[in-house]
Amino acid sequence: MFPKILFSTLLLGALSPSALAQPCGQLLLVSGYFSDNVAIYDACSGVFLRQLESAGRIRGAQAVRYNPADDMIYVVSEGNDQIQRYRHTSNFEFVDVFAQLADNVDPTGIAFGSDNAVYVAGYRSNSVVKLDPASGQQVGVTLPANSGLRGADNGMMVSAAGFLYVPGYGSNSVARVNLANGQVEGQFVAAGSGGLRKTRGIVDEGNTILVGGEGSGTIYRYSATNGSLIGTLVSGLNQPTGMTLDSDGSLLVLAGNRVRRFDRNTGASLGILADGANGGIVGGTFLALLPKPGLGASSGPGIGGVTSGNWDNPAMDGIGFQIEATTAIDPASGLPVMLAYWFTYAPDASTQAWIYAQGVYDPQSSTVTLPAIVTSGARFPPNFVHADINAVPWGTLTFTFSDCNNGTASWTSTVPGYGSGTMPMTRLTQIEGTSCPTQVP
Repeated sequence: MFPKILFSTLLLGALSPSALAQPCGQLLLVSGYFSDNVAIYDACSGVFLRQLESAGRIRGAQAVRYNPADDMIYVVSEGNDQIQRYRHTSNFEFVDVFAQLADNVDPTGIAFGSDNAVYVAGYRSNSVVKLDPASGQQVGVTLPANSGLRGADNGMMVSAAGFLYVPGYGSNSVARVNLANGQVEGQFVAAGSGGLRKTRGIVDEGNTILVGGEGSGTIYRYSATNGSLIGTLVSGLNQPTGMTLDSDGSLLVLAGNRVRRFDRNTGASLGILADGANGGIVGGTFLALLPKPGLGASSGPGIGGVTSGNWDNPAMDGIGFQIEATTAIDPASGLPVMLAYWFTYAPDASTQAWIYAQGVYDPQSSTVTLPAIVTSGARFPPNFVHADINAVPWGTLTFTFSDCNNGTASWTSTVPGYGSGTMPMTRLTQIEGTSCPTQVP
């Protein structure tokens, strides 16, 4: 067992998207306006799981977003002019009405700024207001009613560059606000640009934005520099409303009461992920992906960074694991990424076998399951050629920690000879500067 292995980036660069497929750490939420509900689906299989709430609080469901600042789910309930909050737990308990807005607002969209400010779009008010993140009280107007935008809709979002994009359903346009200086561009995407009608969803791509036209049945791509039309990505859709990016980079679109997947480069259809009818959705308005909450059933410690280090089974000296609970965040799920190596031997005793695993983890959970691969083909330097690496899906590794220094490793392999099993493991090394929760540094 080697105490330090520092070549993670080599394998990260070698793996194909399929080999690095993440375990399903996400939920898919779909809002139904006429059905007054938010349905929750498994984001990987598309299987309907449950309703967010069944007490009848939601009226005219619009945008729903996860706020990592307070670990809560915010729901825009247009019919009663409310912003409601639910706990990000397995039970999704109702917390409170975060904001009760005036009846001339008709809230539709919600977004969060880097300063934790909450922005709410008003369809009838043709404006966006800023709410205090603690009290829910209005503290400002971010997009005034006289900007030229009409029908501020639910696809409003804050880009990574710090711009607030607001769809104008009634004006067939997109407004933009620079949140750093308050500069407003009421017609950032001009009315009807490229045939845009009844603007709904907006997705940030960095240098470009994707904009959905419910009335035109089309997804457009515009420049994030000047709002000019670049081209049409998908057309012929049945009233597209909600849009979001999945973890594999594909585009999810709610159209025809189904969640459809498209290649973001070519616009090619990649099939249907989920059916709104299975979740009782009528009049689907919005899509959201959020990290799957910890189930809270384990009494063990949270994974966190304290589990990083080298581990082995004392009865099998000579093989072992290196685990790194990183602070890198998977942008799709919002969860941090874990890396793991299993230094062992091939079943036929022909060679060493280094099994590499990577996936997202919940820091509050005591267990994690990671997809794994094995590699072959490349040679020792100076004859190493990156393109020679052959990465083959191996199966999954599951780590469960009973405390900071003890746990179990389980595996299920699809490669002949490895099979499945479980063995205990104990800590060998610990990252400098970290300590177990019960230890005094």
